[in-house]
Amino acid sequence: MKRIGLILMALVMVLSLSAMTAPVEAKTGGKLIAMTFDDGPGPYTDRLLDGLKERGVHATFFMLGNQVSSYQEEITRMYAEGHQLANHSWDHPDLTGLSNGQIYNQIHDTNARLNRIAGAGSTYLVRAPYGSVNSRVRGAVGAPLIFWSIDPVDWRDRDSETVKNRVVNQAYDGAIVLLHDIHPTSVDGALKAIDILLDQGYEFVTVNELYRRRGVSLESGSSYDDCGPNGTDLGPVQKPTFSYEVVGNQLQVTISAQNGAQIYYSTENGALNQESKKYTGPITISPPTTIWAAAAFNMNGSRSEVVSQRFELIPAKAPRLNIDKEGLMTLTAGTQGTNVFYTLDGSAPSLSSTLYTGPVTVEPGTVVRACAGGDGYLTSDYVGGTYSHLGNFFRDVFPTNWFYEEVDQAAQKGYMDGMGDGIFAPRKMLRRGQLVTLLYRYSGETVTEEELAACPFTDLKADSYYMEAVCWANAKGIINGYEDQSFRPQRDVTRQEMSKIFAQFLSYRGKILPEGEGALEKFTDGTEISRWAVSYVQSMVACGLLEGNEDGSFHPRHGATRAQAAAVLIRLADLEESLPQKPEETEPTEPAEPTEPTEPQEPTEDSAPTQPQEPTQSAGV
Repeated sequence: MKRIGLILMALVMVLSLSAMTAPVEAKTGGKLIAMTFDDGPGPYTDRLLDGLKERGVHATFFMLGNQVSSYQEEITRMYAEGHQLANHSWDHPDLTGLSNGQIYNQIHDTNARLNRIAGAGSTYLVRAPYGSVNSRVRGAVGAPLIFWSIDPVDWRDRDSETVKNRVVNQAYDGAIVLLHDIHPTSVDGALKAIDILLDQGYEFVTVNELYRRRGVSLESGSSYDDCGPNGTDLGPVQKPTFSYEVVGNQLQVTISAQNGAQIYYSTENGALNQESKKYTGPITISPPTTIWAAAAFNMNGSRSEVVSQRFELIPAKAPRLNIDKEGLMTLTAGTQGTNVFYTLDGSAPSLSSTLYTGPVTVEPGTVVRACAGGDGYLTSDYVGGTYSHLGNFFRDVFPTNWFYEEVDQAAQKGYMDGMGDGIFAPRKMLRRGQLVTLLYRYSGETVTEEELAACPFTDLKADSYYMEAVCWANAKGIINGYEDQSFRPQRDVTRQEMSKIFAQFLSYRGKILPEGEGALEKFTDGTEISRWAVSYVQSMVACGLLEGNEDGSFHPRHGATRAQAAAVLIRLADLEESLPQKPEETEPTEPAEPTEPTEPQEPTEDSAPTQPQEPTQSAGV
């Protein structure tokens, strides 16, 4: 309990997840909140852990050292499920009234008990009983001191509805909530509050994660009571991933994690802690073997789920598929001694599919899938590819994709190249330099030396694929750069930028564009279009070149994929034929010279040649 006067100071190959609970889907930039529980463990802690697991959220437990031995199973579960263990002294004294040695014993003895679960070398945050600290306490505890910003006074007002309401009503992004798991009303109220705050978009994190994600380092002896939004969210700790190579009859396994995270692993069980093996490089194993691993910035309260992978047999490597321009398909085994099997109807291959014995000619529109396997090997993952209706070979474009025909046509016409080796990358975002290059290829024109020399942009590389296209487009008035004389060719192009570039391209081609007034009213986010882009978006939507999304939005500031660009290019060809052409500008007709008289004579007033008339200005000038 806290003194009233100090309240305000406050886891065949089988992939599986281990005991750690999968958290609620976490996204960067959301509202974070830390629930903390003091004075336990107690008789209601296990019920609280059930509720937290059911909801997929994590909390921090500031525990008393003298309670650890009595509730070792609960604390072991607590740690395994990803909650943070923290220190609340040995038996809850006012630390300011103790000697330096006594303060050290209160903290050190509790840490030693917690190390039995978390492992030697673990670090623990400290919450001083009653929130009572002074300079001696700050120096003696040897750890960051964690206070709180929300106190529902649950130790005094033991009513679950009151606890729930106070937590919900005071909740804010970055708050640290003080509760006690030794009271049943506190447990019930906390779980009710969590349900409501989850619906409000809050993500529940440990105290360590609250500060790590917001880029704040916790310093020993310093006090912390909340961590509001500061423009930084490093995101949750991601699960490690496994990859492998076959080396003889063994596997060399590589475990990967996000930058800065340490990987802990075991080949014995999934009970990982601070004393588990630290990953320093590829591991050589002999199947059958299971590896458990977790990524962590701090194994106590700032780690991923534990993931495991079991290796029963050595897996065969996937075969290599290739189809040339004439439709000749070849398959090459990735693992010596294995056989390759394939299908030509797009169905998943197996060891009962057609055995590959040599090159096969396939028809346009064929989807090939192939796998490898053999005695002593697991069947490989299958590879696939399409020999398209227009004779293109794609590894990542299939007839079932909405963009199949458009990508096939764009590639066949030479508007778009793939990324090499049959990869088109249809879902990769389009960059400004790429879009202009597509229009340049589409136009069939060639940039002149004068246009290259006059190009004003300072960030173009002379040997880049986009150099000629950008200089051409600049000379034709199709593109604009930035105020600093840059073009930023590697920047993703937004949908509203696409609208302007396509509109200016069509205008350069002499097309009359519809004004499209009112065309944006059908979009739920039409008002989010930048003022400079409104007329261009209206025009491109009105003529059908650009479309909105299924949900009624346009997403003007979102990027466009290569598949979407292919679809727009194919529509562009049809649109050019349907749009009216601007009238050609005509030169004024020169007036005829007056006819000289056949004989010299004094002209009379009636026979004097008339003065030339001013030419009439023709339409379109």
